[in-house]
Parts: sequence; C-alpha cells; structure tokens
Amino acid sequence: MFRRAAALHRLFSIIRKPQVKLFTPGPLNTTPTVREAMMYDFGSRDPDFGKIVEDIKVRLLKIADVKPKDYAAVLVQGNGTYAVESCLGTAFPRLDPGDRSQRMLIIANGSYGERQVKICEVLGIPHIVLRYADSEIVNPDDVKRQLNEHHQITHVSVIHSETTTGIINPCLEIGKVVHEHNPNLIYIVDGMSSFGAVHLDLYEGHVNYLISSSNKMIQGVPGFAFVIAKLSDLMQCQGNSRSVGLDLYEQWDYQLSNPGQFRFTPPTHVMAAFHQALVEHEAEGGVKARGERYRNNQRILSEEMRKLGFKLYVDPKNQGVCITTFMQPSHPKFNFKVLYDYLAERNIVIYPGKLSKAPSFRLGNIGELYADDMYECINKLKEGFKFMGVPLPLEED
Repeated sequence: MFRRAAALHRLFSIIRKPQVKLFTPGPLNTTPTVREAMMYDFGSRDPDFGKIVEDIKVRLLKIADVKPKDYAAVLVQGNGTYAVESCLGTAFPRLDPGDRSQRMLIIANGSYGERQVKICEVLGIPHIVLRYADSEIVNPDDVKRQLNEHHQITHVSVIHSETTTGIINPCLEIGKVVHEHNPNLIYIVDGMSSFGAVHLDLYEGHVNYLISSSNKMIQGVPGFAFVIAKLSDLMQCQGNSRSVGLDLYEQWDYQLSNPGQFRFTPPTHVMAAFHQALVEHEAEGGVKARGERYRNNQRILSEEMRKLGFKLYVDPKNQGVCITTFMQPSHPKFNFKVLYDYLAERNIVIYPGKLSKAPSFRLGNIGELYADDMYECINKLKEGFKFMGVPLPLEED
C-alpha cells in the first residue's frame, strides 16, 4: 500500500510540474485545446471517432494540395519511422534472393537518411546509397549521374528536412530529375520535419509517396504517422510488404470498405488531438502562415546566437525551418550537460547535437512557440553561460 501511494505521489508531482518549453524537433509544445482533445475516451468503433479519422485524411490531402482522385492519405500507428519502414517496405516489390534487377537509391546527408539505409538492409531491399556530409545539401546533378550509371534503380528516396542538422534538400528539383530520367521511377520523400510548414508541390515534383507524422509541423502529439500516396502506384503494391502490421497497401485497402476503421487498434486519443491540431493549423493560415512563424523563430535564434559569437554548422542558404545546429564553444569551462541541466531547471529544454565529427548542440523552433519564446531562450542561455563562467560574446577560435 505504501509503495502504491508513493508511486501515485510521484506521478501527481510530474503532472503538476510547470510545463517546459521544448526547443526540440518533436515532441513539441502543443496548445491546451489540442491536449484537451485527448480527455475523451473514444472506442475504436465509435462512429464519431470514425468521422474524425476520415476528416483527418481529407484535411491532410488539403494541406498537401492534392486531389483525392490522385492521392490517398494512409494513417500508420506508431512514430515516423514506422511510416518510413511501412512505405519503403510496401513500395518496393519482393524479389527472389540474389535478384538485383531493381534497386532503391537512398540519398543520405544525415542520420535519417542512414536510418533508411538500415531499413533497406533489414528488409532485404537491394539498394545504392548516395552519401553527402551532413552539412551538404543534395545536388540533383549527382542524382542524375547515379541514375545514368545504375540502370537497375527503380526507386529513389530522400529526406526533405534532415533533422540531424536542420538542412533542407531541393526535393522539387530532385523529383524533376528523377521523372525526366524515367517517368516510371518511384520517388519517395520523407517530409517528417517539413510537411505542414514547407510546401512541396507533389505534382510538379512528381512525388509518389510523402511521409510525415503527427508530432511535427501540424503540432499534434506522438503516436501515429501517415503517408500521402499516389493511388496509381499504391494500387500496384499488394503483396509487397515484408510486414503484417506495416503493410501500407493493406492499411489503405481495409479502410476502403471500412471507413474510419483500422485493421489493428488505433491511437484514439492521439488522433483526436491531431484532428484538433489540424483545425488550428487551418485557423492559423495553413502552410504559409505556419511556415512564416517558424521561419521568424529560426531567424531570431540564428541572428541572436551569431551576435553572441556562435557559429552555424549549416550554411544559412541551406537552412530549414525546424532546427538549427550550433558549434559548441572551445572554452575549457563549457560543459553541455551543465548548460542543459541549468536550462531544464528553468523550464527550457534544448537538444544535443548529432554530428559525428564535431561537438554541437541544436535549438528547435517549432511547436507552439513564438518570437517572445525565442528571446526568452536566448536570455536563459546567456544566464547559463554566465553560470558556467564562459564569457559572451565568444572569442574567435
């Protein structure tokens, strides 16, 4: 009894603690109304829940600016990587062992491109990797060269906004190169950290599959992801999947005859929250307004940090709107953990770096955050550096 009471006390203490501001790429800060949408317990067969599911799909196609006769929004339980694996594993056909007549070209300039490589390895998808440094954007001419040199390539996959560093890739131009080489090639875009704030014309870019998730630019909570799939291609994918639960074709096909329903238990609370987030996304002004707010947030962080002597890892002209990577100071008193803990105690949460070659840290600027929050973050960072005894602005290395 005592242990149960102690556990409940710890739980209620967590619930009552002040809400931190998340300068991270997701999960991120949501509005009170998005959180409130999770307070009702829907049954998975509830007709009202089914209406929510169907309206989510309609709204996703509207954000993507595509017609329902051309594309379908397929919802996948789990995080963003579940949808990536579902898409890669369904879009690419099963081949006999040793058959290399078809290959996937994975374009990687960060951790999430490399994750796609690992997925292909585990699923047994023959693939070629076009790699760049994580500070470099993809050059469409290199993609063209790969297509010319490797005639077995039938699928091309790339990350739009690579969260490893915050770099954004020219997916429209890449898609044009792929289509020009061969209109029958399948083009897959991971739009995890761009969809909803950075528009990508799926028609002009000849995108066959676009992947994203609930807890990014739409400002929902984690729990499911989705694929905007070109119908003429998805309809050819029956039997391709190497998984039961992650079969994108079966997920779509089941809902054709069972609108609003799922083959397996859906995250009902998460979807209710996401539906509310979609309503708020539209009310804010859609992709254009959401993107402008995020760009302004990112601009403030970058400008103020540079005034303090911090160096950007990514060239500003290649910088996306989600997260920015800063190089760590070389000052002997600088300690990232001390800085992180200092900020966290003051309800500011930042992100460690993911670079393999140089120490860095990252500041995200998406979610329910505004200009005033950016300045608050900067001021708390200044206090943290004073606490560590590191003078600002930083001296040149």
